[in-house]
Amino acid sequence: MPSLPFSIGKKPDVGRLEREQDISELIRLLAHRDVTIQWKAASALERLRGATTTKKLIAALNHPDRRMRIGVVEILSDLRDIQAVPGLLLLLSRDDSNEVRWASAIALGEIGDPAARAGLVKALKDPDKYVRYGAAIALEKNGWIPEDPEGQVYFLVSAQRWNDIPGLEEVPVGPLIHSLSDYDPAVRAHVVKILGDLHDPAAKGACDLALRDISGTVRWEALMAFPKCNIPLMHLPRGLARRKKQRSPYAAMILNFFCLGLGYNYLGMWWGFLVFQVNVTCILTMSLFIPSYTAYLISWAISTPFALHTLYYVRGMPDP
Repeated sequence: MPSLPFSIGKKPDVGRLEREQDISELIRLLAHRDVTIQWKAASALERLRGATTTKKLIAALNHPDRRMRIGVVEILSDLRDIQAVPGLLLLLSRDDSNEVRWASAIALGEIGDPAARAGLVKALKDPDKYVRYGAAIALEKNGWIPEDPEGQVYFLVSAQRWNDIPGLEEVPVGPLIHSLSDYDPAVRAHVVKILGDLHDPAAKGACDLALRDISGTVRWEALMAFPKCNIPLMHLPRGLARRKKQRSPYAAMILNFFCLGLGYNYLGMWWGFLVFQVNVTCILTMSLFIPSYTAYLISWAISTPFALHTLYYVRGMPDP
């Protein structure tokens, strides 16, 4: 039996590990289920600062546990060692977790190495608003000033300083239109309002996209904003009629439970019907060897977690 990373029912002796300078074990404790143990291990690692500690922390940046990566990034931020910059930049650009990317942006700002500037500027276009905010604050902390109007708009959008954007001498609408694809409906609503306040005919290209938004708040802001850009009022109902329709989470769940795959197909995923066909084929094949009702019971047992996933997925979508 493989050994467990932590002993069940026994708390690790962080003080002993620190005295023994067991850096590897202290790093493992950053993913401990007890938050207090995590903080004690982090404090011990900070006190054991040095080349060896930094080297092992950098090596742990690619650990599969998200909690571990966040803990390591936080410590590297406090150590402020520029050797960590390449690894942090890699996390900022590639990590699947928005929390890890966000923490990496903040850490790079704390370290303050000019070599991180290009990566932080690129992160101003990250799909997650928290990561963009972290990158904006990190750049500002280190005295970065946007070189062009487009860079200014990307920075202000990332920093959530909406009121400052219309006050710029030149406001290119490209970065604003780019932000209409943001995951957060609040961000999209702010962008639409600013596009209307700018009275820029170039914003017409964003009208159809905003009117089809799944969020009712964004669609309402579009109705209020785009007449200011000289868009004909008769265009608005047609654009609004093509909006995305919200799907019932319960209908999708029931479909996926009884007919695995059709729930996903109902949500607009083309491959859902292929999953349904495979499921039906498996039921028919099993029915050749076992009673049909047993084949269906097996199918429903398999489809149950997918039905629950469907419910969770639809509920996580933006509200209309």
